[in-house]
Amino acid sequence: MLNGNLDTFALPDVLRFIASGNVTGRIEITRDDVAGEIAVDQGKFVGASLTDEEAPTTVDEALDIAVLLFDGAGGTFEVVQEEWVGGPLSLGADELAKAVERRRKEWAAVVDQLGSLDEPLVIASDLPNGTEQIVVRAEQWRMLSFLDGRRSVQDVARDTASSVYATAVALAEMANAGMIARGHAEWDEQPAPKRSKKSVEPDATEALHELAEEESEDDEPAEPAPASRRAGTVRSLRTPTREEQRIRLRR
Repeated sequence: MLNGNLDTFALPDVLRFIASGNVTGRIEITRDDVAGEIAVDQGKFVGASLTDEEAPTTVDEALDIAVLLFDGAGGTFEVVQEEWVGGPLSLGADELAKAVERRRKEWAAVVDQLGSLDEPLVIASDLPNGTEQIVVRAEQWRMLSFLDGRRSVQDVARDTASSVYATAVALAEMANAGMIARGHAEWDEQPAPKRSKKSVEPDATEALHELAEEESEDDEPAEPAPASRRAGTVRSLRTPTREEQRIRLRR
């Protein structure tokens, strides 16, 4: 079992030494701010993961974790040999170091365009001066549809089922073209509109049923109202005759 101090040995040098021995196993790395492991299969580095987390299955995620393990300060390493390990990568020591350095620069460019991955993004209200038109690819349009001033890079990655790295690179390209910008949209919660009280319209079927019931009754006039009620503009009420009812229906 091999172990050592990363203050004394740089991680790329440790990886080169381990690869030269065609080792198969895990290189456990512990630093102040991160802890994880790099998987190696017969001298080829095949994966990287954080401690107590499920090992990633994509190249993007594995390289992002490798960047974290490379960038930490100081710490220790320990090689744990195993019969077999697997992962989405297949890189030699120098290839892994170059891939990590390239990924680090790409992330620096992304952060320069987008800021924090937790910062919300919006569609730009104006295009850059002199820009008359912009061609939007299908995958870009899908991401643009999620930018509501509340979602960040990580939110869009989750909602589009894409890796954070791939999402960030695509959004950074759109930000560079002036299509999107950093910003937070204020969404005021508006109270639900009050429903106006609609006048209740009589049901036609019900009215016809009532009319049929009236026709079945005798056409005897109603008792006259008392004299006191006939005074003024109040007129006495009486049951309409059958002829009057038929006239109403024809109208």
